[in-house]
Amino acid sequence: MRVLPSFRRIMLPAVVVCVSLVSQSVPAGAQLGALRRAAERRVEQKGEDRMNAAMLVDPTFDNTTLEITAERLDRFVGAVQTMKAERVQNRQRYETMTKESDALQEAAQKAANDNERNNYERTSQRYSDCRDAVEQALTESSERQMQAMTEKMQRDPIGAQNDPKVKVLMAAMQEMATAEQRGDKAASARAQAKLQALMGVVTDSAAIDRSAVAKCGTRPGKPRSMLVSDSLSARAAAMRTAANALLADGDCPKGATLGMTDVQAAMFCERLRSWLGGMRQDAPITRTFTKAEYDLLLARRSDLRKALG
Repeated sequence: MRVLPSFRRIMLPAVVVCVSLVSQSVPAGAQLGALRRAAERRVEQKGEDRMNAAMLVDPTFDNTTLEITAERLDRFVGAVQTMKAERVQNRQRYETMTKESDALQEAAQKAANDNERNNYERTSQRYSDCRDAVEQALTESSERQMQAMTEKMQRDPIGAQNDPKVKVLMAAMQEMATAEQRGDKAASARAQAKLQALMGVVTDSAAIDRSAVAKCGTRPGKPRSMLVSDSLSARAAAMRTAANALLADGDCPKGATLGMTDVQAAMFCERLRSWLGGMRQDAPITRTFTKAEYDLLLARRSDLRKALG
């Protein structure tokens, strides 16, 4: 039936007044909330329709995938709620710790003395170069001794066997070979150390330092300003790392809190997210749920929205 223009002119003001009265009587927040809930219900209904229309593919439960039961779902929701409460506390602790870290780093900068640090680094580099030269000389000396011993044994095998030093050397070599055949790493290391001592090989840092004293002097010590600054910087970095760790936890609970392994917990959480995401986003839902699981999730979707929303 065609609506007369005069009727439109009469009804239009009335409609405007009605809409205005409804808008004034219902707060804007409530209106938006109602619209959002209605939209979610429509999307969820579409999700249910798609689920009902799809073919059911039962999942395989094993050491990775566990069945979603009411008991496990209760534990999961409770653990997520605990995580959210802890996350609020962790955020507060994070803010406090980062401020302390910044204060320590600022104190480190104030304690630093660039002139003393630069002087230490120059002297340390000179000492390091000198010490490397001493170590190289010790290595070359031991190699020459080994070469001389080898040549002596080749020239006069019988006479070399009567040399007391050669006898000790051969015994140490035999000891090391026997230890290696047994797979005794400790005995092999002792025999090797004995061989190195016989040949004058210097390998440990302290012994090289002692050998370098005559030519290089003692190793330079850090100035106090550098010790204080480095200590404060290290404390600041450690505190910053600890603060960051407070926010590093994911959105899913660890396995220990659910009575599962971490792998099982991750899969359990992923399956719940997959189901809820498909219901919310009007997207295809993977039917890797049993009928019992689907019915349980459908009944508990409000809890899941609060936990994973």
